Amino acid sequence: MKTKLSSRERLLAAISHAEVDHVPLYLKWWSRPYLSDRNDGWTNQFERVRKTARLGLDDTVGFEPPKTVSSDVKITQRKEVVPGEEHPILYKEYHTPKGALRQIVRQTRDWPHGDDIPMFTDYVVPRSRSKKYLIETMDDVEALSCLYSDLPSRELKAFAEQTDQVRRFARENDLLIECGTMDDAMLFFMGDALAWLCGIENAVTLSYRQPDLVHRLLDIILEWDVRYLEQVSAVGGCDVVVHRGWYECYWSPKLYETFLAPRIRREIELVHRLGANFCYIMTANIMPYLRILKELGIDILYGVDPVQGGADLKQVKQDIGGRVCIWGGVNSAVTLGRETKVNVEKAVDQALRILAPGGGFILSAIDQLFADTRWENFETMIETWRKLLPDSRC
Repeated sequence: MKTKLSSRERLLAAISHAEVDHVPLYLKWWSRPYLSDRNDGWTNQFERVRKTARLGLDDTVGFEPPKTVSSDVKITQRKEVVPGEEHPILYKEYHTPKGALRQIVRQTRDWPHGDDIPMFTDYVVPRSRSKKYLIETMDDVEALSCLYSDLPSRELKAFAEQTDQVRRFARENDLLIECGTMDDAMLFFMGDALAWLCGIENAVTLSYRQPDLVHRLLDIILEWDVRYLEQVSAVGGCDVVVHRGWYECYWSPKLYETFLAPRIRREIELVHRLGANFCYIMTANIMPYLRILKELGIDILYGVDPVQGGADLKQVKQDIGGRVCIWGGVNSAVTLGRETKVNVEKAVDQALRILAPGGGFILSAIDQLFADTRWENFETMIETWRKLLPDSRC
């Protein structure tokens, strides 16, 4: 067993299947505002890292290249009350040099975006809420192709200053730097973008009826992702780049290999050329994709969930554990959200017994921890992890 490692050293060792001083426990969080009854929130990633470090957890910091709509694109939006509709109707249009893009949604009571329609949000995915998806025809695709522009010099300077601050903090605290995981990380995706732009059912239907449209749309998204990586590279790169694949589990393996895999392979090649590790997110229905993901050459699979995700931990370890770093093992929403202390202890014990041997494992609760996650179960997870790793100096 190695002597005490820094957080960055430990995570990089786990990713590369090297020897570690103890199995890392690294939890992903949705934003966690301060709660009235205890001081357990944070307002930025630096404050979060200081608090998780005091608990003995591993953590990372990151930055995200901004995206800029081209100055040639004009955006208009309006809101109407339409007879026969239960909810107000929101309209948003992008007038581009190659035509207009139009999106229409019902402003349901749970709509969180006010009178705006963000292009990339889970709330536009259901057909019950979206009256018209942004992308439905090849003309829509071509209009989308000229939506974004290169960053102007002022934004490039601000981005460089942001990354300098992150790098300084990471260097001072010996932390790993990730890109693609922060709340405003709206590039570096494939299937997620298809779900937001077309809707899941429409995207799959189009793959059969108009495959050329889907291929062209995915090529545009790949162009965005290449630009994203170029911007990351221009400011010195990072340790891990995360590909957002939450919605990619809805594609059959055959369609996945036809439409998504070739472009994800291109992303992986570019990430490796930058000297970074490629982390792939898939939190549900991962079992049919294990062979494909291993052959693609991903470095990390984030999202191995034995409860809501249906992951067979033994099979996952057997199929990809010798090549891919497995990140997860415990469910968040059900196990930490509703189960008893005894069941939380059993879940942590199971994950460590099955996934830790031989290395290449980062313990986590999947998908992420929410502001209302039961704090006592979170503490139980940490306490059990410590107890099962008696030589861990946390």
